[in-house]
Amino acid sequence: MFRIGEFAQIAQVSTRQLRFYDQLGLLQPVRTDAQTGYRYYSIRQLPRLNSILALKELGLSLEQIGPLLKDAISAAELRGMLTMKRAQVEQALHEEAARLRHIESRIAQIDNEGRIDGYDVVTKSVEPIPFVSLRCSCQNMDEALRMVGLVAEDGVRQIRPALRDKLIVVSRGASETDTLDLEIGFSLTRPSNTTFRIGGDLALRAGELPAVETMATIVRQGANAESHAPFTAIGTWIEANAYQIAGPCREVFLEPVTGSAGLAGALLEIQFPVRRAA
Repeated sequence: MFRIGEFAQIAQVSTRQLRFYDQLGLLQPVRTDAQTGYRYYSIRQLPRLNSILALKELGLSLEQIGPLLKDAISAAELRGMLTMKRAQVEQALHEEAARLRHIESRIAQIDNEGRIDGYDVVTKSVEPIPFVSLRCSCQNMDEALRMVGLVAEDGVRQIRPALRDKLIVVSRGASETDTLDLEIGFSLTRPSNTTFRIGGDLALRAGELPAVETMATIVRQGANAESHAPFTAIGTWIEANAYQIAGPCREVFLEPVTGSAGLAGALLEIQFPVRRAA
């Protein structure tokens, strides 16, 4: 057996924690010396202590942990709970890392003081384009990216390579409820009336992207933390050159997003229909 300090060192906890767990009846020493008051623990108590610590990591209070230990929660159940918690923590870390990248990008944009260095705006005319797509409302950018990924992956499987051209996202801006109004699909090499099933109960339906006489465009790399910078650049250019926006924005992926580059790395072209300001 081990004295409390020794057991605490083995378990990598404090003696204060062990005394507190003893007071609550969660983990009592195997023996307490009647004369000295020394607490003695057995290595066989380590799994119970690890269960207490694991349940604490899951966010349970010590008052909630007691009944679970009394009911003898199994190692498999505890492992399942911890695996689920790990996934939640990983997702939270992913979201926080994305927020940090966005914050850093905004700081860089402020430091740049509105300059559009590194971005070349090109104007061109665009012919009508055969298009198969679905229209959807997304609550936030993460949901929008998931939907774009779904259309990209299932579209590649469903649409023959000879017919399929480029992945395109048409954005009509935020609604009154701040949802993103998107049309996501593929341009086609020729018109087609075929409907393509994706994601189980969703479908890409035939249509057409209209011709645009003047399209202001910028090429950038992927949907990532710096995505807003080229939008700022093209907006700056539109205003400086006395244009105004004349239709919904298009994002045309110039490279497949299902390859190694993914959504974050594939080159795409931002397109804004514009006309001379009145």
